[in-house]
Amino acid sequence: MKKGHSRQFRLVLYALWVYHLGMAFFFHQYLLDQGGDSLRYWELSSIPVEEADSWMAYWGVGTAFVQWLNFPLSHILGLGYASATLVYAGLSFVGFLLLAEWMANRLHLIPSRPTAAVAFLVLFLPNLHFWTAGVGKEAFLWLGLILVLIGSESISRKWGYLVLGILLSLMVRPIQGLVLCVAVLGVLPFHPALRHQRRYLLPLALFLILGIGAYRWILGSLEYGFHFRWIVDLLHWQQQYLESFGGRSSLPMSDYSLVEKLGTVLFRPFLWEADGFWTLAASLENSLFLVGVLGGSWAWYRTKARLPVPVFYQISLVYGLLLSLLFSYSLNNLGIFMRMKSSYSFLMLCFFYERIVYFWSSRAFSK
Repeated sequence: MKKGHSRQFRLVLYALWVYHLGMAFFFHQYLLDQGGDSLRYWELSSIPVEEADSWMAYWGVGTAFVQWLNFPLSHILGLGYASATLVYAGLSFVGFLLLAEWMANRLHLIPSRPTAAVAFLVLFLPNLHFWTAGVGKEAFLWLGLILVLIGSESISRKWGYLVLGILLSLMVRPIQGLVLCVAVLGVLPFHPALRHQRRYLLPLALFLILGIGAYRWILGSLEYGFHFRWIVDLLHWQQQYLESFGGRSSLPMSDYSLVEKLGTVLFRPFLWEADGFWTLAASLENSLFLVGVLGGSWAWYRTKARLPVPVFYQISLVYGLLLSLLFSYSLNNLGIFMRMKSSYSFLMLCFFYERIVYFWSSRAFSK
């Protein structure tokens, strides 16, 4: 944490850390009671290998990479699952710390200090804390995303953050890493600090985005055949696979229109769909997100000339929209939606919430 922060801001960070540790405890207990991927990641059993005592035998991308990172903690240091949860909670909290410091700098633009201070309440929403506080991919993806956003915002000084965050995202969940690359490439050519290189960066970014699309098509075509039909077949197989678990929160996504698909990914479960504590908590946060998007969009329309959208939020919005489209065609379970959208929906809400706070603050300050 940087020096020079106010006492009030430090208290917010301490409270946030205690809150995050509390979520780590709930995550730990939930996984012990319900089971899940997190335990298998830690036990190195999600992808069994022949040479179980060899660290490099676990090397790979996706789940393999997470197991490779866990190997020295579990097999060399001998940490238990509870200790591992604390390690992951500390790792993901770095992302919250970087976000809070960035938000603190942004909130200096808001005229009314008391109103600005309220903006930090959004940092305590539970969904993201829960999914990033324990052993799993979300902790790495969250940290990687924040590193990319911080690095992109201050590209001349913190480009190393951008590179590290992209690499981490690609290694942990390649498809999300590629989507993040597309979002970054789509926004960075318009970065104010890169305006003199724009005529070179625009065609380069377009070429790289097309290259990412071609790479994914070739990668899939080598396995499924050189035609575009395999994409539809793969998405259908993914939904059928998820339906095979017979979960109560499965949805007939293939029957929905595009608007219904996106609304489901972003805003469901709704309050009236709540069935138990976990779905109630999810529906309350989704309701807040829906109100934030509607109210923030109106506030954005009223104040966009006075408060331009920073690169940080531009990438967040593009990334969130692209992933929502991807998930709307590949997933069909409300619980999985809450986990997979946890990072980008949180940042999108931060953006819309900032617009509301700025609008209220401007009105209060002008009176």
